Amino acid sequence: MPIAIHNEIEISVSARDLFNYVTQPWLWHEWHPGSKSAKAAHSFLATGDEFSETIEIQSMIPLFPKMLRNLDYTVTESVPFHTWEAEGKTRDGWVRLRYDFEEKGGVTFFTRCLDLDASGLIRVLLPLLKPKMEKLSMIALTNLKTIMQAKPGEP
Repeated sequence: MPIAIHNEIEISVSARDLFNYVTQPWLWHEWHPGSKSAKAAHSFLATGDEFSETIEIQSMIPLFPKMLRNLDYTVTESVPFHTWEAEGKTRDGWVRLRYDFEEKGGVTFFTRCLDLDASGLIRVLLPLLKPKMEKLSMIALTNLKTIMQAKPGEP
C-alpha cells in the first residue's frame, strides 16, 4: 500500500529563488538528510528531463542497517515558480515528488508531497519507516528554510 507524506512551510524568500534552488536535485543533500547525491545532464530540469539520486533509508529497527537506494527520475511537470513534479523508480519501488509554491508578500508557501510504494523487504518495513520519514521530512524543510533565508536574493 502506498504511503504519502505532505509537508508545508512558509519561507521568507521569493518563489523564484526557492524554485530555482529546490528543483536542483544535486543540491538536495544540502538540506535533506536522506539525500546523499544526485546527477543530471541539465542544470535546469524541465518536463521530460531525467536525473538520478542516491538516498539513504534509515530503519528504526536496530537489526537492520541503513540502506542505500538509487532512484531514476523523470520530471513530469515543471511550471517555473509554481509547480515541479518528478516520478522516480528504484529496483524495489517508486516515488512521486511534488513541490508547489505560492508567493504572498515576500513569503513563499512551499508544499512538498512525497508518495511512494515499495516491494520486498522495504514494503514490509514501510509502516515502521513512515514515522521516521515524516520526521526527516520536517527536518529537511526546516533545514531548507534556514538555508534559503540565509541566502542573498537573486537579482
